[in-house]
Amino acid sequence: MQKKTYTVCVFCGSKSGNNIKYLRLANTLGKKLAERNFNVIYGGGNSGLMGELAEGVLEKNGSLISVIPKFFKNKMDIIKSKKEIVTKDLFDRKSIMIKKSDFFIALPGGFGTLDEVFELISLNQLALIDKKIIILDINNFWHSLKNLIKDLKKSGFLYTNKNSNIIFKNSISKTIEFIEDNF
Repeated sequence: MQKKTYTVCVFCGSKSGNNIKYLRLANTLGKKLAERNFNVIYGGGNSGLMGELAEGVLEKNGSLISVIPKFFKNKMDIIKSKKEIVTKDLFDRKSIMIKKSDFFIALPGGFGTLDEVFELISLNQLALIDKKIIILDINNFWHSLKNLIKDLKKSGFLYTNKNSNIIFKNSISKTIEFIEDNF
C-alpha cells in the first residue's frame, strides 16, 4: 500500500518583517517540510517570508505548488515551482489553497495572512471544514491573536467545542511532530 503524501499550506507575509528570525523561520520550515516529503502550497511570491519558504522547499528539491491570482501574475516576481495554479482573484486563490491542503501553518504576516487565518478559523467553527491550522508563534508574534481568541471565548462569542483545530506551536520541530502525529 502506497503512503499518502500530505499537502501543507503555509500562509505568511510577502514582506520580510523587521526581525531576521522570521525569514530564517520561513526558510527552515520550507526545508523541513520538503525533507518530510510534504507537498507545500503557498501564495507564489518570491519576496519576504513567502520567498524564503519557497527557497527552502526548492533547496531540498521539495514539491512546491504556487497559487497566484491573475492580477499578481505580471506584478510580482514569481518563484518557478513545479506546479503553478493561476486563479481569477484572491478569493479563488484562498478557496483552492483550502481545498487542496490537509494542514495549514501560519507564519508571521500582515492583513493577507490574517485574512487567511480567520477564514480557516471561521470555516472550522461552522463545521464546513475539519482541518487543523497551526499558528507557528515565534518571537511571540501571535501572542495578541492567542489573547483575542481567549477573550472571544470568555465573552461567549465562540463555539467552544469547535476550537480544537487552532493549535499554537513555538517551534518547527513541534509543528512537524504535530502534523505527523495527526495524519
